[in-house]
Amino acid sequence: MRYALPALCLAIGTALATLPGPATAEGSIPFVDKLTLRVGESAVIHGIRGDCGKLPAKSQLKPRKLKTGTLTIGREGTRSSRRCGGLTPAVEVIFTATAPGKETFTVEGDRMRVTVTE
Repeated sequence: MRYALPALCLAIGTALATLPGPATAEGSIPFVDKLTLRVGESAVIHGIRGDCGKLPAKSQLKPRKLKTGTLTIGREGTRSSRRCGGLTPAVEVIFTATAPGKETFTVEGDRMRVTVTE
């Protein structure tokens, strides 16, 4: 019983660390090309960048409705870019699961595969 609470905290922390989520404290936006979520769950999957060293123009930031969910815009941060040679400013792309199924789509030319379960 004495070690139950620390063990529970460790188990919860370990489980949460494996979930895709918002940009890290440093603002680094992840690239997640394969994802499984339940209906109602959301995850940051990509970052939209502008010209190297600049945030994207507002015209690039359009929400999209997909078969299994929606893409919306999140917070500002940075993402790794081969074209820019390292980190560059970007805005989060958030996928929110709305219907069960499998779907493949592109974000900024990168292929994403999602599976949504009940």
